[in-house]
Amino acid sequence: MTIGQVLGETARRFPGRPALIGEGFRCSYRELDEYSECAADRLWAQGVGRGTHVGVWANDQPAAFLCFCAVWKLGAVLLPLCTGYTKEEMLHCVQAADIDVIVADGEYLETLRRFELPVKILPLRTLTENLSPPTEKVERSEARCEDMDTILFTSGSTGKAKPVCTNHLARVNTMFAQAAALDADETDIFCMALPMYHCFSLTAMALAAVGVGACLCFPPDRKGRTILRTIEKERCTVLTAVPTLFSVLLKRYREEPCDLSSLQTGMIGGSTYSPQLYQEICRTFDFTLLPSLGQTEASAGITSCAIDDPPELRLTTVGRFFQTVEGCIRSVRTGEILPPGEEGEICVRGVSVMLGYYHMPEATKEAIDGDGWLHTGDLGKLDARGYLTYTGRKKELIIRGGENIAPGEIENILCEDPRVDVVKVIGVPDRHYTEEVCACVVKREDMTEDEVRELVRRRAAAFKIPRYVLFMDSFPLLPNGKIDRKTLQKTAIERLSIH
Repeated sequence: MTIGQVLGETARRFPGRPALIGEGFRCSYRELDEYSECAADRLWAQGVGRGTHVGVWANDQPAAFLCFCAVWKLGAVLLPLCTGYTKEEMLHCVQAADIDVIVADGEYLETLRRFELPVKILPLRTLTENLSPPTEKVERSEARCEDMDTILFTSGSTGKAKPVCTNHLARVNTMFAQAAALDADETDIFCMALPMYHCFSLTAMALAAVGVGACLCFPPDRKGRTILRTIEKERCTVLTAVPTLFSVLLKRYREEPCDLSSLQTGMIGGSTYSPQLYQEICRTFDFTLLPSLGQTEASAGITSCAIDDPPELRLTTVGRFFQTVEGCIRSVRTGEILPPGEEGEICVRGVSVMLGYYHMPEATKEAIDGDGWLHTGDLGKLDARGYLTYTGRKKELIIRGGENIAPGEIENILCEDPRVDVVKVIGVPDRHYTEEVCACVVKREDMTEDEVRELVRRRAAAFKIPRYVLFMDSFPLLPNGKIDRKTLQKTAIERLSIH
């Protein structure tokens, strides 16, 4: 099935159940299905059809998700865009993924017009306001399950964000697997606390809800206090978030307790977290939190614990592989499949694995081998029952509060400044964000820490700006002449007095 067909089936099964709530807007599943048909007709009239690449740059809201559904129904390709992008990052996305049209709203619409990018711009409101059920059938394109549904941008270990291509088949199977892990049904209300340009939010939250007829509830903003008040007001039952957001919610809850008794379950993932944090979340919010592992290249779904897993397994593992993937642990050195108990690289293959990186055949070959195995770059070990323990990353990717940051992108920006001789960007531990960005710089001329940060601020999203800047005379080197990253990281941690 395609995503549009799933929505249609849900609308037939639960026509009167609430589908979208937020910003004074409410609609049922019958209305969401009908309104998205109307929006699809409007997009079709603007030249959008099967295979058109449509970017959406807007805050999460019912109108944005309605637009997503319209794009999918046409067989067009959706590209949800990070709301923190600069002009340079947006231009990269447009060029790397051949974006034809960008739908934008509010401040993003005005900013996009100032960017003067080589794309057609459509205001979100013209597509999603004053909607009504179509009175007659418009002859337009329709999606097929093998069609590409979405391109999401993810950062690799080096370079700029890479466009990850998936199809409807992958997305639909993964969303049902994640809904099943949550034991979700039409009575649930999902709190949309994470941005939908993340695969975790898009698949494990928004689409998982659609698959079972649950309601998507959009808070007015992502401030901790707002999210908690939304849960209390709308009686949300599912809360999925990254560890950093859960930390914020805990802090806000301690300051201003509220009624969260409606919460039943949710997922935690996106970056590592301590057992102490996990226990505090479960104890404070009194709900069943499921550890999970996902990756954009696997449609967000690799593993999850189950509702009925005992607490000790939820505390120490990230669950078992979804039925949509086949998983194994491979030796980093030899590539052979390892037996239970041995640590190696987590590899998966199956319906959830991406089609590849858009127009990047070499990068795709590096990620997916000849037998179809996606090499995640993450490390772990399986026990005899198939439960996965996550142990770290093979990549240099920095994950700050759930945001993937490619060190190479920041290094390239800094190296362009003539005052910089050599730079190495690393992640260092942080109690709040799990990791923070640290720029280690060997300079040719005098410059300040703030000047280094300003170089990044001008060209990259705010979460990529180094919190720490360390000036060094030289870097430790490996015998092959490459920078010894582990020693450098240890030195940085010591100089910053991070414990």
